[in-house]
Amino acid sequence: MFKDFNSNKKAIDFLQKELNFGREAGTYLFYGADRELLKKFAKAFAKSLNCSNYKDDFCGVCESCIRIESETHGDLEILDDITGIKIEKVRELAYRDSTTSYEGKKRIYLIRDVEKLRKESANALLKLIEEPNSGSFFILMSSSLNILPTIKSRAILLNFLRETHEEMGVEEEEYNFFLGKTREIELYKSLSLIDLKEGCSFERIGSNIKSYLDTEEFYHKVEMYKSIRDFINTKEYLTLGDKMYFVDEILLNTNNRELIKEILNYTLVLIGNRNTKLEKLLELKNMAKSSINLKNLLTIFYTSI
Repeated sequence: MFKDFNSNKKAIDFLQKELNFGREAGTYLFYGADRELLKKFAKAFAKSLNCSNYKDDFCGVCESCIRIESETHGDLEILDDITGIKIEKVRELAYRDSTTSYEGKKRIYLIRDVEKLRKESANALLKLIEEPNSGSFFILMSSSLNILPTIKSRAILLNFLRETHEEMGVEEEEYNFFLGKTREIELYKSLSLIDLKEGCSFERIGSNIKSYLDTEEFYHKVEMYKSIRDFINTKEYLTLGDKMYFVDEILLNTNNRELIKEILNYTLVLIGNRNTKLEKLLELKNMAKSSINLKNLLTIFYTSI
């Protein structure tokens, strides 16, 4: 329920006013740095729109709320592709929106990472939200407002701020370890056996990446973070060979550009403003999503630290 959320009270108040206003259709743009927090609030709004017992707040226990939470509701569609939603998916969504509701309630479309939409996909989405069908609600999510201006102009914009460590109920050191990411902190809190102070050698970066990709267990991602932390803490004593070993271990175990970009970002946050080549390193991190040779990119990045 909204009353159980500890952050973004102004945004919650606005959403509740929207619900009480009783719109028949609408488009909302939720934007902020925490990707998982945006989805958390988007699903809460979706529950409120279809809650069987709604009265100033969604109940969280009716069949509709439960099925939206589990993402099995017939009138809920989630478009999620971290590389950018393809135009075919937008066209499929348009076809679905032209049909009747499966369950006789509001049709709700959660579309993530709209800042990564290519022009043709963005234009196709624009046609959908210009005059949404009665009963259709589009909740767009973006890390920034760097999106097609015509999409912004047709949406109700709502900014969501990262939750603080007090709001999340963790120590500042724990919060900083996970860079304030809502989903990861929630997973950490659910696993009592993880010791963030325990070290993990930079030499294990490859095995930690492999274990994480093979099992998808959060523990191995934490160990991956620890290996990066060890690299940064010992970088003054590492030889060129050590740094090249670190790079090779990363690339031997993944060529997933999104994961590599996440590794680079984590490294940069740990470095902070201490490195005189920070601007160059930021530029290299942003190049990870392009077609640049990853071996060259990581070699330059980690030997420059």
